Amino acid sequence: MLDQKTVHQQNLYLYSGALLAYAFYYISRIPMDYGSCPLCDAHQYTLVYRFFEEGFFSQIKFPYYNRPLVPWLASLIPDTAIRTHFDIINFGFFLISIVAIRQLWLELKINFLFQVLGFAWLCIHWTGIIRYNLHDNITVDVPVYFFQAFALLAFFQNKLKWLYLITPLALLQKESFLAMHVVLIGLHFFDKRKTEAWKGGKHLLLSLVFAIVIQKGILSLLPEYEDQRSSIGALLYHGRWALEDPTRFARWFAAFGLAYGVLPFIALFLFRLKRLFDFRYQTLVTLSLMYCFFGILAGEDQIRILFLGFPFIMSISLLELQRCPRSISIPAIVLSLVSLRLYPFYIVTAWATDFAPLAYVWKWFAYFVFSTLILFGIYLFQKRKIKGKGT
Repeated sequence: MLDQKTVHQQNLYLYSGALLAYAFYYISRIPMDYGSCPLCDAHQYTLVYRFFEEGFFSQIKFPYYNRPLVPWLASLIPDTAIRTHFDIINFGFFLISIVAIRQLWLELKINFLFQVLGFAWLCIHWTGIIRYNLHDNITVDVPVYFFQAFALLAFFQNKLKWLYLITPLALLQKESFLAMHVVLIGLHFFDKRKTEAWKGGKHLLLSLVFAIVIQKGILSLLPEYEDQRSSIGALLYHGRWALEDPTRFARWFAAFGLAYGVLPFIALFLFRLKRLFDFRYQTLVTLSLMYCFFGILAGEDQIRILFLGFPFIMSISLLELQRCPRSISIPAIVLSLVSLRLYPFYIVTAWATDFAPLAYVWKWFAYFVFSTLILFGIYLFQKRKIKGKGT
């Protein structure tokens, strides 16, 4: 158990590093030219923002009309500099996100050095909480990290009454939080099926009902929209697309590697069914798999979607990395560094595999397959070496 003085010192190091990274990338960023990107989400968020600021309404596409929280907060700031307004709101959520993730990792007892690795990955990765969201800054993605990390922390600490506050806000920020909440309900009732499941379960269920009522009530106050598609319909559409075009799975694998390198494959190597009896491990595995499916089913920009699962996927990756000897963890980190795209400092959209030519995708696919095989070979060698010492 860490003493409070040590925790405060570590907080100082981590938060100072994160703020320095933010300042550096803020200065060196080149904002996206939305004029050359007619399909960018920012155009839809701008319409929502204009409605709250000026009362001007035009038809907003699915699913953007479900996400009024950040545009509304941005519209409350005086003046009409929309990009600056979104920067301010995103910076606020950045601050509370790193605090929530830090508290989550303390709860999971992740070693400080691996927390440094995780924070570095979050802050300097090209699709991370800082760099991409300073580049494409009319966005609602930044709060996702906070809401997911905070909700998971409350779930692990059995402080489920917090969900009455968090879930309504999270649903108004992005509808994907609904899936996380439903997963938490299922995990809770499965784990507590032989004990008092209703004691905590009632808060999980009632907070979800309360959140949906709040969400639907607020959305009903907004002007009507013509686009009546649903999230389930969107998931089915992308699922069908993937089945009709198997190269989508190659793009997904390349995107997963570009989001996390080969770090999560350590968790795959160490996976054992009996470990699912550990409730926290079971929860992280399930939520990580949920985001893996989102990478295929939730949209075209797979790297960005996968990275939004950072509080789950990176948490389980760090937990498993700290169980490994350095002879495994260090090669895993080295093989993954290429995913960060440290230079140039600004974002190059051609880095993404989502819409890139297949020749580019196959190169990354081959790299991560090869890197995973190398890492698996090292893992098997170390495993045999340990067994040899035992005999």
